[in-house]
Amino acid sequence: MVEARLVRMENYLGFRRLTLTEADAILGGKPLVPTAAIAPSTTPGDGELELQIGEYWLARVGVLALSLGTAFLVAYPFAGLPSFVSSLIGYAATAVFFISSQRMRRTRPDTSGILYAGALFLLFFATLRLHFFSSQPVVESSGAGLAFLAVSVGVVLWLGMRSGSELMAGIGFAIGMAAVAVADLAWFQFALLVALAWTAFAIVRARNWPGLGLAVAALTYLLHIDWLLNNPLVGHALQGVSAPQGNLLALAAYSVPIVAPGFREGASRDHLAVRIARALLTSGGTMLIALLNAQLFYGDSLPWVEAGAAAALLGAAYAYWKHHQSVYATSIYACAGYMMLSIAIVRHLPAPGFYGWLAWQSLLVAVTAVGYRSKIIVVANLFIFSGIYFTYLLLGEPTGPVNLSFAAVALLTARVLNWKKANLDLRTELMRNLYLGAATIVIPYGLFHTVPKGWVSTSWLAAAVCYLVVSALLKNRKYRVMGIGTILATVIYVFIVDLSRLEAAYRIISFLVLGVVLLGVSVAYTKQRRRGGEAKGG
Repeated sequence: MVEARLVRMENYLGFRRLTLTEADAILGGKPLVPTAAIAPSTTPGDGELELQIGEYWLARVGVLALSLGTAFLVAYPFAGLPSFVSSLIGYAATAVFFISSQRMRRTRPDTSGILYAGALFLLFFATLRLHFFSSQPVVESSGAGLAFLAVSVGVVLWLGMRSGSELMAGIGFAIGMAAVAVADLAWFQFALLVALAWTAFAIVRARNWPGLGLAVAALTYLLHIDWLLNNPLVGHALQGVSAPQGNLLALAAYSVPIVAPGFREGASRDHLAVRIARALLTSGGTMLIALLNAQLFYGDSLPWVEAGAAAALLGAAYAYWKHHQSVYATSIYACAGYMMLSIAIVRHLPAPGFYGWLAWQSLLVAVTAVGYRSKIIVVANLFIFSGIYFTYLLLGEPTGPVNLSFAAVALLTARVLNWKKANLDLRTELMRNLYLGAATIVIPYGLFHTVPKGWVSTSWLAAAVCYLVVSALLKNRKYRVMGIGTILATVIYVFIVDLSRLEAAYRIISFLVLGVVLLGVSVAYTKQRRRGGEAKGG
């Protein structure tokens, strides 16, 4: 038996058998030397591909051909024969496939598995023919046809699980998803999707098969989107459905078991790619379905769909963080949630007012990033903030309140990042410097569009003085640099714009205020240098 098992393992792996000379060399600790007794056809690797194709791949293609041929036979309308004969042929073929699979389970496990999968497919297809795709169905009642279909899906799932193979279980769920598409009836489709999602969660939790959960999630979202687009997978025209029919309730019901595998025991040991894929798939599917619903059914109402999706995604981010502080999943769900909130703001508020609200939301995102210790959210928020502001500059009508909102958010975000930079483990000041730099540009731009033209330079000087005061209070050199930069911009503005365009009175005020501020700043720098020299001398 030991010899037989070794031979079987060598055949399965494609190894050739050893000669007596090679066996003696191995046992004596000598290197193998090719001998003339070894025929060219038995050299390492020679003929291995041929054996693999002949023994395994031909069997796989053969079983696939048999399965499809039998399915075509079941679907063929036999003239003069009762319609149930086709299904009987399918059930008979299913039995043959099952029996053959069991008999080959030990001798040819690979072929046995292929036959088992073929049996699952034929069992479902034979049941499908009882009512669907037939001009004279055996079961005329649509309710009874759906009941038979549901029973066949349950049996297929049970048989797939009984095999103990994740692949067979996945095939069972794929067949269940095919039943969802074929049913073409909203309440049945959503009920079956929810049932399949919860069943998949139970299996993933019991067997620790996270890949199965990902596959089921992808198919679930795909079929939901297919329903919203009028089921083009079964041949209908590509268009939006006319009524929501409670599909958002189904989304909420099956999203829970799709997200839940991330909270099972041992979920933190899942491969990083699996955790990231689960978060991307769930957040992306939820966002797309919510946006399709908003576009098709709720375009004229308040953006409660987008807000609800945002709340759900932000709730998932919080739950992931509290459960095992999953940085990647938390960041993905949080970014997706705030993106949906941004869409709700844009859809509900008129332009350009919504730009200001988007800016304040950016501050909320920064606070969230600090709470979750996520550098991913910080970086994403910086790009989003910049994108919103540049979009506002290009498309929005400049207004003072909106500009000042961007400036205030930039300053406050920089303070938040500095306040809790230990939480984020930010080793450089790049993020804070970018926000402070943005404030240095945005504040003069906002004042330019807010105050009367004669007072622009004066308002800029006031902002510069505020920077210098804040720098002295916080003992932070960066605000002092911002103040100097604003003063230089004011000097340029006064000599180029005020000197040529303003009336005499405003021109006088601009130059007097500018001179006073410049002298005052110079005196302050002189005193600071003297204090520094006295400290060194002491």
